[in-house]
Amino acid sequence: MSEEARETETLEQSLARLEKLMATLESIADATGREAARALLALVLDLHARSLARLSTIIAASDNGAALLEKIVDDRDLRAILLLHGLHPQSVEERLQEVVARMQPQWRARGLHVSLMSASKAYAMVQLQRNGVAEPTDQLRLEIENALTDAAPDLDDILIEMDMTALYAETAA
Repeated sequence: MSEEARETETLEQSLARLEKLMATLESIADATGREAARALLALVLDLHARSLARLSTIIAASDNGAALLEKIVDDRDLRAILLLHGLHPQSVEERLQEVVARMQPQWRARGLHVSLMSASKAYAMVQLQRNGVAEPTDQLRLEIENALTDAAPDLDDILIEMDMTALYAETAA
């Protein structure tokens, strides 16, 4: 790939190309060659991870390091690389709490309340309270899931629990 093409390729295009190349690697009939290619890829990723971890440590320890790390994390492409190597400076829970707090005013204006119930490295559980909101459930779930996935794409699953208590109480009254 030319340098010009590499500079104009988006993160999504790079990831799609990576997936295609991984599928090609898996289709190699020569098991020894396939394993050697996997080992080479793992070694390159490990070297990058170690270098990025060292770089993050140096930045964090420097004057104004916290502000610089914040700028790095705000960059979508750099954030993706940090996540790939498990080097994001914020925990999954911190990232999810941040997005819930940022989105809460918008949700509240629509009669919704979203609470982060729990978060781990693999999944998060949120509770959605609908206070008389007639928006379709699937649409609300997708909106919440998209917001949380953007903050924590490293999660395997986001579970959304619907709390209809307030809705039922209003309907019964």
